[in-house]
Amino acid sequence: MKRINPLFGLLLFVFVIMSCGKSSVKPNPGPGINLVLSATEQQQATADNAFSFNLFKTVQSADNSGSNLFLSPLSVSMAVGMTSNGANGATLDGIKSTLDFTGFSQDQINTYYNKLITDLPKLDPQTTLNIANSIWYRQGLDVSAQFLKTNSTYFDAQIQALDFNNPSSAGTINNWVSKQTNGKIPLIVDQISSDDVMYLVNAIYFKSIWQSKFDPAQTHQQAFHLPDQSTVQTDFMQGNSITYNVYTDNDKLVAEFPYVNGKYSMVIVSPNGTNTLNNITQGLDTTTWNSWMGKLHSVTGPVIMPKFKFNYSVLLNNALSTLGMGDAFSGSADFTGISSAGGLHISKVQHEAFVAVDETGTEAAAATSVAIGATAVANPPTLILDHPFFFVIREMKTGLILFAGTVNNPQLAGQYKVIH
Repeated sequence: MKRINPLFGLLLFVFVIMSCGKSSVKPNPGPGINLVLSATEQQQATADNAFSFNLFKTVQSADNSGSNLFLSPLSVSMAVGMTSNGANGATLDGIKSTLDFTGFSQDQINTYYNKLITDLPKLDPQTTLNIANSIWYRQGLDVSAQFLKTNSTYFDAQIQALDFNNPSSAGTINNWVSKQTNGKIPLIVDQISSDDVMYLVNAIYFKSIWQSKFDPAQTHQQAFHLPDQSTVQTDFMQGNSITYNVYTDNDKLVAEFPYVNGKYSMVIVSPNGTNTLNNITQGLDTTTWNSWMGKLHSVTGPVIMPKFKFNYSVLLNNALSTLGMGDAFSGSADFTGISSAGGLHISKVQHEAFVAVDETGTEAAAATSVAIGATAVANPPTLILDHPFFFVIREMKTGLILFAGTVNNPQLAGQYKVIH
């Protein structure tokens, strides 16, 4: 029997030990990627933000309850964007005008959405961002193969025919949405109408931790000032050395709190002096917003802000009609790109959203369902944030807004709000 050379044996032993050591080390998740947009795609991101502000202002104007509000305009935009691939003529023009995408081709619009769906979840390995799309249609509906292929290719849409006469079909759609939003949006379709032939659904889920941590041991109760000048006692979280970006003038305070790797952030806008939150939000547009973002500068200091957690539910038929999509809800709607037989219109656009902000970070989710009906009936120093405020969650490099909301009362946990 041959003897092993002692030197070879020693080298083999060292190699095995080194190999074992390597296998026990967890790989570094890396810094993620940057969202790189072409000039045209950056113009579309700016247009997307314009739609975000327009939608938010329209919904807010219809709500005089003084409650909290929370939306994902990006979710609405994507669901309507999928639907636009089946629209023609004045119906398509109205959708593109509402989304502020007039002047962009359908191919440019689809490519833009595909870029966001593909790249946004990859930006930060320590932030969870899930974007999912699906199309559910009534068994037997003659659906355009090109319509389904386009939405499958660009929106990565899951496509499935269901027996809409079976009550379990609504549960199938709701279970999909619940899974995509980590259980935060358990219901998007209450029941399927006998006239509904298709649902186009988008779901977005976001979860991240703060770049500068708040100390749970310092969480305390103090007064939050309500719009009617009364106060409510609620939990405030506190950090004594928070690094954030800030801009302030006589009318407002703008503060940006980055999440862990600086890819996403929460921007909070609170009125100063005699200004009101409604004046701020109703005057918002992309030019004003971009001006504020350009004036932000970094500071480090103590921050006290409320914890909050709530749900929001809204029917968007009226808001989208007001913004220019009225034809899509009417008997004259042209969705022959979905089915050549025609006779289709949007019967309902339902939006559900959830947000939770605490010492660790933020969890947010939203789902938008576009129901296609077969009838012709239209369906109408120390920063203390202790006053009502507007907030968004955005991608920091391009400024793309994912979520937007207002906090008028952080005590209104678990509210359920429907606007008709």
